[in-house]
Amino acid sequence: MSDTQNRGGDAQNRAYRKKPYWNVYKPLKKDDAGAAIQFSYDSTKRAVFLEAANQKGPKLAIGAKDQFDWDGKIVFKIGVADVAKLLPLFNGRKSQSKCLHSQPEKQITSVLEINAGEYNGEPNFGFKLSRTAGGSTQRVQMFLNAEELGILAHFIRESLTRMLGFGVEE
Repeated sequence: MSDTQNRGGDAQNRAYRKKPYWNVYKPLKKDDAGAAIQFSYDSTKRAVFLEAANQKGPKLAIGAKDQFDWDGKIVFKIGVADVAKLLPLFNGRKSQSKCLHSQPEKQITSVLEINAGEYNGEPNFGFKLSRTAGGSTQRVQMFLNAEELGILAHFIRESLTRMLGFGVEE
């Protein structure tokens, strides 16, 4: 996990607290074909927030701020029940995992899907986040290799420990 510095804590010490995060950026040469995903753990909400955005236009120079459509991103909150659905995939006991969030009153449905597969004889994982609102569906998709999925699994497991209250100082 990487750490970012966030202002927080009580008003007296205004100390910096670390916010765990992990990012995957995969711009592709083909216009609008790449994607980026960012995971961050929010200790106040005891959840992982996933932000996903599609590539805008052609592949730009490394570090270009306008590479991905962050204004049109999809945000997905991963809680304990979602982690329970992801763990069997991470442990190799299932080949797919699906987390569904529905807000019928707002007519919004969000779905996170990860499917195990193979590419050139190597493990590969299809990652898809979609959001349907008002009859229109937005999707962000990318492939993760086994190493990236391993880091994601570690990030989610560490976050679960915090969600359940272990290792949390009060």
